[in-house]
Amino acid sequence: MASISVSVVKGPSPTGRIHQGVASNYLRSFSDNFHRVLPFSSTKPMPLWAFVKDTGSSFRLPIDQAKPVIMVGPGTGVAPMRGFIQQRAAERAYNSTQRPCGENVLFFGCRDDCDFIYRNEFEKMAKDGVLDKLCVAYSRKENQGVPKTYVQQDILGQTDLLLKLLKRGAHIYVCGDASQMAPAVKAIFVSILAAGGDKNPEETIVQMYEDGRYCEDVWAAQGRF
Repeated sequence: MASISVSVVKGPSPTGRIHQGVASNYLRSFSDNFHRVLPFSSTKPMPLWAFVKDTGSSFRLPIDQAKPVIMVGPGTGVAPMRGFIQQRAAERAYNSTQRPCGENVLFFGCRDDCDFIYRNEFEKMAKDGVLDKLCVAYSRKENQGVPKTYVQQDILGQTDLLLKLLKRGAHIYVCGDASQMAPAVKAIFVSILAAGGDKNPEETIVQMYEDGRYCEDVWAAQGRF
């Protein structure tokens, strides 16, 4: 079963005009139908057709299932991470008695509990041991006594764990905002490598890019649910 996670784009443009994303608002208008209709129903046809295409992107899990994966996905950037974890869960179930499977670590960032999408699913995965580490950063819960936190801060707080995983060949996946989040996350990983004794952490990250161990799927546009 295929699923999508969409952040609705709506807000004032520089000229003052209210800009609404065409695709995201169209999908939002059919939100109830997506949950109810059945494909090929003569009485309730699907609101649209979707075509799935392999783009050849390198943003995919390592072939070696024993390699740990470190996932960073604020907002709807968590969508591919959800798919990764589901795949790794299936691999663990299939290979439990054949060969070891690597750890899965997820850093998810949201404003508050209302934006914590797939919360029940992720927390169950963590409870069941499918998700070895779940770190949630809230940026808008100060009124509830929760300090403003971003994913890069949570990543830094897990330095010891991440160093152990990186030394074992962990792959890093970052999905979401390209303007601030992605550069900040990369800078944190550089500092983590330096803390682990790496004399040239920037070069190490570049090499990880070239080796397909540091993968980004990022975009500049920002939207709200």
